[in-house]
Amino acid sequence: MPHSSGGGSHGGGSHGGSHGGSSGPRTSSRYFAGSRRYRKHNLNTGLDEYVYASSKPQKAGKSSIIFLSVFSAFFLGATGIVALQNVPHKLKAKYMDVPTVYDSIDVIEDDVSLVRTLNKYQDLTGICTVIYTTYDEDWNEYYEDLEAYTFHKYTAFYKDEAHFVIVYSIPVNDRVLIDEDPDYIPDYSWEAVQGDDTDPIITETFFKRFADIVQDGLEDGDNPGEAFNNAFKYANKNAESKLKPGSVSRVLSVAGSLAPLLLVAGFLGLFLFLSIKQYRKDKYIEYEEVPFDGSEGQVQDQKIPAGSAVFYTTTYSPSGYKTSQKVVKATSIIGIVFVIPFIVTGLGMIGGGTALLSNVDRTGGIFLMAFGVLWTIMSVFIFITQIINISKARKREAEQSSDVPASNPVSKTPAPPVMSSQPETKPEFDPQFSRPSQSSIEDDDEDYRRMKRKGFE
Repeated sequence: MPHSSGGGSHGGGSHGGSHGGSSGPRTSSRYFAGSRRYRKHNLNTGLDEYVYASSKPQKAGKSSIIFLSVFSAFFLGATGIVALQNVPHKLKAKYMDVPTVYDSIDVIEDDVSLVRTLNKYQDLTGICTVIYTTYDEDWNEYYEDLEAYTFHKYTAFYKDEAHFVIVYSIPVNDRVLIDEDPDYIPDYSWEAVQGDDTDPIITETFFKRFADIVQDGLEDGDNPGEAFNNAFKYANKNAESKLKPGSVSRVLSVAGSLAPLLLVAGFLGLFLFLSIKQYRKDKYIEYEEVPFDGSEGQVQDQKIPAGSAVFYTTTYSPSGYKTSQKVVKATSIIGIVFVIPFIVTGLGMIGGGTALLSNVDRTGGIFLMAFGVLWTIMSVFIFITQIINISKARKREAEQSSDVPASNPVSKTPAPPVMSSQPETKPEFDPQFSRPSQSSIEDDDEDYRRMKRKGFE
């Protein structure tokens, strides 16, 4: 649908116009509260690995890869169409019009030179430019402003999206003053409306410069014909640089237009690569739940009486597992609440695309409807997935409550007699036999003891 490019007025300057938590199982190499143990067997190598998870780990399947591939192909195709449309290119004319100047108030002096410049612009771009001049009194009683009047001119006479319509307007009284004083600057205003197909060439950046040239000329007292002619001479140079193969401006324009496509392609390509890599990694993996060996679990906290040794019996408590399933359910509920607005948005896009199909913008309607359908399918898929997660969490919680018995009490046995760390030793002989003998001659006289010391027995 055509939209305003912008315009300007006396004393007001120029202006622009309108342009359009994871709910999966927790997995760890170490035991955690509520976990179960699984043997991860590799069919290729034959090696086993033990992992702990709140539920059986899921392997990547072909369905996710197929879904991601279809989604990527469709999304890239739609993005590619839009990106290619944004690349500057000469429009294929679907009209029989030629550039024309309808000077109904006779204010344009050299309309021949202006039309010649407009024809060159059409040859370069395929855009047909039409310029109207009018009095304020001809439209201000019926239209809110000059922009609305210009928009009416476009839609009333042109049914395509390849025209560039400009309306220049002044008060009736200023027309008399212009005749009396050629240097008089009237209280003018002007507006431009462009078709959607012209957007790659008549960009916001380009039009800002274009409007400044027109505005500067009119403010300097130039004739409207001369001001618009200078602006379209700049437009021709700009179009040549954008459309000439190999030019720097052309390369930059193409790169800027295709950048979103390349970014999306890289993002989706990375996801697809990781999905295929994970699928190939999980293809030869099998998971089997195995019972605990007693080294994991929760030990009951009991006071140990003095003089007793306590032997503990390990038990598995489902309280941690139930907590993890509650977290899964809560996360899924939040996901459901979060995705509902996306479903409504998708339905709105489908409705908007249907409405556009009945108007002139058939291409835009088809694209919006197709994107809305894809958006809605994705949102509904996420919604259903969250519902399934809640159902599975409830089922696992019920199974755990029925399968796991209550915690076993701690058994206590009296401590065995305390044994000394050193062995008990017994004397080999009676001390009375090992004491040193004492002489019975302690009472001998002094002479005998002296003789004994000298060696006499």
